[in-house]
Amino acid sequence: MTLASFQDAGVQGVRLTKKKRIIKGVPRVAGTHAKESYWIFQGLSVELEAGDGLVLVSRDPDRSAGPMLAWAGLLPVDTGQMSAPARCLLLTSPQSRWVRELSVEQTIRMLAGIYGLTDDEVDDVVAPAAKLAQVDAKMHWPIQEMDKGVRDQIAFAVAVNAPVPVVMFDQTAQVGIREFRPLCLPQVNTLREQGKAVVLATAKPQVALEAGSKAVILRGKRSQPVSVAEAAEFLIKDRVKGRRKARRRAEEDDDDSGLEF
Repeated sequence: MTLASFQDAGVQGVRLTKKKRIIKGVPRVAGTHAKESYWIFQGLSVELEAGDGLVLVSRDPDRSAGPMLAWAGLLPVDTGQMSAPARCLLLTSPQSRWVRELSVEQTIRMLAGIYGLTDDEVDDVVAPAAKLAQVDAKMHWPIQEMDKGVRDQIAFAVAVNAPVPVVMFDQTAQVGIREFRPLCLPQVNTLREQGKAVVLATAKPQVALEAGSKAVILRGKRSQPVSVAEAAEFLIKDRVKGRRKARRRAEEDDDDSGLEF
């Protein structure tokens, strides 16, 4: 069953670009900023079906987040067509300023409300989410006494227990403290086994290989459907390129360190 889709769809964004210009007669370069339109993603055609694990990869995290924001109703498409899921959840971790005066249980209820659950659905989610997040013995503790990793665990646990057909993870498929992180991908795969669809924007080859069933590489001018193995290979090569660039920059800095002017 198709839950959501894009058909040759594209979304544009606006960014500030820094431009340099030399003014005649002025002995320096003047910098200016200008607004520039660009494609967050373009030419995207994909169907999201029950049990799918759709992996979105890109060199730019904004591009891989774009389709999820569109499906969540936060971005309109500028070209092509989109069908959005009847209900979906884009995982969001509670920031400390949101939950400063709340208990653990109140934080779970607040997150479930943000995700759009009804009062009855919230009541049903509290206990299993607390157990999965490993905070069921601390329900009345002030959340501000918990570190960020535990807050992330609570958000993740609410998401995987929410009664929605589509759950989306933007670089959040593995969260929490060190002991909790290995538990995340099995939970994501359990969602797929239950007939839900998951969407994962990730920079980690392991996440793509373990939780994906189909993949798309997102670029500015085109979006290319690939296998999960090809997506993982893209991420590995991109990581190697990033390391080489960092090494070259470090070597250039070393070469310049002995120069005198």
